[in-house]
Amino acid sequence: MKILSYNISWSKQFKVDWLFTHKDIDAFVVPECGNNENIVVPNNYQFYWVGNYPTKGLGVFISKEHKQEIPVWANKELNYAIPLLINDEYLLLAVWPTILKDTTSDSYVEILLGILEYYKDYIKKYKTVIIGDYNIISSTKRAGKSNPYPIFDWMNEHELKSANHSFLGESYGNESMPSYYHQFKESSKFFIDYAFTNAEIVDYKLFTWEETNRMSDHVPIMVEIK
Repeated sequence: MKILSYNISWSKQFKVDWLFTHKDIDAFVVPECGNNENIVVPNNYQFYWVGNYPTKGLGVFISKEHKQEIPVWANKELNYAIPLLINDEYLLLAVWPTILKDTTSDSYVEILLGILEYYKDYIKKYKTVIIGDYNIISSTKRAGKSNPYPIFDWMNEHELKSANHSFLGESYGNESMPSYYHQFKESSKFFIDYAFTNAEIVDYKLFTWEETNRMSDHVPIMVEIK
């Protein structure tokens, strides 16, 4: 099972089309994706979407070659999280914790922890991948309101490992490459896109900015599990 996540930064059809040039990918997780009235979806993919704005939500595309469903226990009140069961074996939990002005009072960390806590029994039950733009900077620091370590601690406690850090042998805050260039600036780069899993990791790739022609302030990540 190969999953690619890419925050495409302002949804445009050419960016969506770029995803589908990767023929070997089973599922795409796409933060900042437009809904099905604003993009064209290939016939061989099923499209799932949540969001507050029609041109900027969280999208997931899954090849119709796989059996797939949104489970009955999915919580529709948890915005910007889409749980999908694939082949009765895998749980793909697509996430993009998002703060909405005058609506959301929690931090990115609190939003994501709420999602994880709700789904924790199902995460344990299935081969799970929790993937997307976490909006949480990988850091060696523990101070501050946006402290990422409760997330990393939670993942560790529930036997989930970061594909980037475990497969590449890197530590939090010391990544060799960023996943995000703030305001498209090379001088302001961070790591905020993750794939955590309790399954065996077969392969992992963090794309370079050049490979995507810099069409987003993020770069894609790809994880393959078995």
